[in-house]
Amino acid sequence: MSTAAVPKKKGFKIPHLFFLILFILIFMSLMTYVIPPGVFEEGVFTYLPERTPVNPWKAMMLILDGMKNSGQIVGLLLAAGGYTSVVLSTKSIDKMIDFAIYKLQDKGMSVLVPGVFLLYCFIGCFAGGDQIIAMVPIGLMFAKKMRLDPVCGLALVLFAYHIGGLSSPNYAMQPQLLMDVPVYSGFGPRVVCFIIISLLSLPPVLSYCKKVAADPTKSVLPVEDWVPELDTKADAVEEKTVSTQDILTVIIFLLQPILALTLVTGMKLGNGALVALQIILAIVIGLIHKYDMDKTGKTFAQGTAMMAFVGYIIGCASAMSLVMSQGQIIATIVNFFCIPLKNLGSGLASVGISMVCTIVNMIVPSASAKAAILCPIIKPMCENLGITLQMGVQALGYGDKLTNIISPVLGTTVAALGLANIPYDKWFKWVAPKIAYIAVICWASLYVLSMLGFA
Repeated sequence: MSTAAVPKKKGFKIPHLFFLILFILIFMSLMTYVIPPGVFEEGVFTYLPERTPVNPWKAMMLILDGMKNSGQIVGLLLAAGGYTSVVLSTKSIDKMIDFAIYKLQDKGMSVLVPGVFLLYCFIGCFAGGDQIIAMVPIGLMFAKKMRLDPVCGLALVLFAYHIGGLSSPNYAMQPQLLMDVPVYSGFGPRVVCFIIISLLSLPPVLSYCKKVAADPTKSVLPVEDWVPELDTKADAVEEKTVSTQDILTVIIFLLQPILALTLVTGMKLGNGALVALQIILAIVIGLIHKYDMDKTGKTFAQGTAMMAFVGYIIGCASAMSLVMSQGQIIATIVNFFCIPLKNLGSGLASVGISMVCTIVNMIVPSASAKAAILCPIIKPMCENLGITLQMGVQALGYGDKLTNIISPVLGTTVAALGLANIPYDKWFKWVAPKIAYIAVICWASLYVLSMLGFA
């Protein structure tokens, strides 16, 4: 299982997000000349007699207004980025994962595979980020140790990570802000969905691992590509330990969403409490690890710097919303998507919204950009179809994350395949049926949540 990078192949490449978001903004401005204007009056859609197009230059000028309108969201994301940067800099989460895997290594496949899989599901739910790439070699090493193919190794880490992100309360924060839904509301039902989806996603992975262990020719990869490497003794897993500081950091990290929910929703202190909490916890974690003020400050600043471009993207997407509003085409777009969903009931209509988001996800891989682009459309769709906004947030989450597992334009997926030396077509062959199976579970949960009045 070589970890050498796969040579890059020439062909179509999705433009950098900087240009992609500008292309979409300009495209939307041109659509104000093409799409007929419309409006909803007392729930009834009607076309307007005159167009009010927004030219590309004016659309570009609206970026500043979009950034002004997104100030609160960007502020929250900057604080979250700084806090997360301090947490990750301690490596406490990585050490806890290594420690857990070390303790499980001799428990046998029936314990090790579920243990590692569910561990990375948890990471995907509560600590998602591109750092997952650094953990791919751990999955590959254990696959080799258990005499399994690289697909098994990637399934234990990358596949599990994306599964865990499907119903993440942390991911829901940005769509909630964009759709005027209280931050961290719906935390309990989302965690329940996370547990159910993770547990139901495990059997196909465990079954494949057992099948390959019993007969290597059952692998989706050619046997000659990976079996010969098993002839050498697999590297032994080094003994891992965790310190008191690491345990405290992980406890704080796990408690942060609960504390945020209590302050923002329970005590009704508003989103300002969320920013204050993240700043204070970042300082506390720095003190636990004996960071001086300079190191804590620099680490926090690095996290906010990483979020600065995300803030720019959100501002551009907000400008897109302004273009659609001033061009009076947003109601027309919403009506177009609502027509096939109107008579389905709120449960099936929410599934339809999720399907729309799934399609868009293949074009716009950035979760932040996608949320900023789609939320101005999803919100009126929910209102027009009688779906709660909380359901709209959940539908967006499923639609965003489902195809990440298979997306050829998502950086984490492509990089992980390169590390594992797995051709994309082989990965697609293995993972596509699992995605279809998980999609059914996700959409079924949407239907049930809708029937329960998830709000």
